[in-house]
Amino acid sequence: MPNAAVWRRIGLVFLCVVVRVAALNADPPAWLSWSTGLYTDEGFYTLDARHEALFGTSAPGNFHDRLLSPVLSVIQQSVFTLFGAGLLQARLTSVVFGLLTVCAFWLALRRVYDARTADLGALFLGFAPPFALYNRLALQETPTVFWLTLGFLFWTQGRGLLAGAALGLACVFKGLAVIGLAVLGIGVPPALNNGGVRAESKRLLFRIAPPLLGAGGTLLLYFALWYWPHHTELTRMATFYRVHQMQPHSVVSLWLNVKRGLIGGERGVIPYLLASLPVPCLLAVRTLGKWHRWTQADKYLALWLGGGLVFCLLSSYAPSRYYMLFLPPLAGLAGRALAAWKRPAQLAIVGVFLVISGFWYGMAWVNRSNARGDASRALAQLLPPGSVVVGEFAPALCLDTKLRSAPVQPGLSNDERPLETLNAAAVAVTRTPYWKRWWRSRYPQIVQPSHRIATFTLGGSRQYAVDVYRVQ
Repeated sequence: MPNAAVWRRIGLVFLCVVVRVAALNADPPAWLSWSTGLYTDEGFYTLDARHEALFGTSAPGNFHDRLLSPVLSVIQQSVFTLFGAGLLQARLTSVVFGLLTVCAFWLALRRVYDARTADLGALFLGFAPPFALYNRLALQETPTVFWLTLGFLFWTQGRGLLAGAALGLACVFKGLAVIGLAVLGIGVPPALNNGGVRAESKRLLFRIAPPLLGAGGTLLLYFALWYWPHHTELTRMATFYRVHQMQPHSVVSLWLNVKRGLIGGERGVIPYLLASLPVPCLLAVRTLGKWHRWTQADKYLALWLGGGLVFCLLSSYAPSRYYMLFLPPLAGLAGRALAAWKRPAQLAIVGVFLVISGFWYGMAWVNRSNARGDASRALAQLLPPGSVVVGEFAPALCLDTKLRSAPVQPGLSNDERPLETLNAAAVAVTRTPYWKRWWRSRYPQIVQPSHRIATFTLGGSRQYAVDVYRVQ
């Protein structure tokens, strides 16, 4: 018969599944991110997979998410082909990756620390509200963090080549995973190295070489087989993301980014983490403060966490979904600290963590809505199958329909005569001064009340109103 610890773990795994699949079709809570991408980007990053599954061709226009994340797009297409194309199927893919991440993380912590640290670290990660709620969304971050975590697991097992390959594959899923590559400088743990080399410098070299070869080989293969054949389009897209979104353009803007990250309310990484995960944050700081006692595993987690925090402090665009990429090391360092405390203190701290997390889950449940799903069903009734809908929200609105869609983003996608080049049947215009001005300056005869066929409101309390106009 399983002992109490095993039953406890089984119960926690069950609860992990529940918080990820309950009302899976519901819209994400507005407090999860300030970025509009919370309601648009699931459509952006399932675009080619959905069109391939439904129509046998990639999405219309010049934005193709398959270029950015080819392996993930192929996985999504396979799921859509087997189980149908829709938001639920896309989100279930993320749910599976999220649960695998927690399992891999537990195994890794168990190997380099002990069972108690593994239990606590996995609990902090599995029930962290941002992590669990983003596991419910069809975005690139959840699959990416799985490969980062798998790399950590391989590292704990002394499999340096596989560890490096997993980290390289994480970058193939999402380029931002490079924030985790600083750990390549640590090398596999000395105790797990069977090289038997005498000199310390040689031991370090032999420990570092396999992860570097694994990551380098994976990225070289990606460059030869995918990046170079598509380098023109990938360079154009990467330039937009880097220059227009992330890169600070002056010392002043750099300072403002850092200031926002430290004290910028919901837009700042530090305030956000302290509000949603105060217990793991404070415990992780305790572990980091004892730097003179760090083990190799502590250094690995500290570098992983530090790379993510530094990026988010410097970048001009760092929505909360980017924090996903370094929540595992935060949880691991927190578990490391709490594991050294006495049992009553551990239970009390875990209780506080679960109460705070329960508050955020409760907020998400009480205020849940299905506005996007309702909009998809309404749009499917208004337009014939196969019609092309364009606009910022178009891919998300069309996810559960048989409609084609194409995003419009000046500087990135379909911003040159989109209605003519895409033969659009309808255009979705976000009701903000910028987007209304942009569309009206190009299509004043279409963006007017007589052509409006629907208005949808998404985003819960943030209220993103989207007007759909028929193109005639």
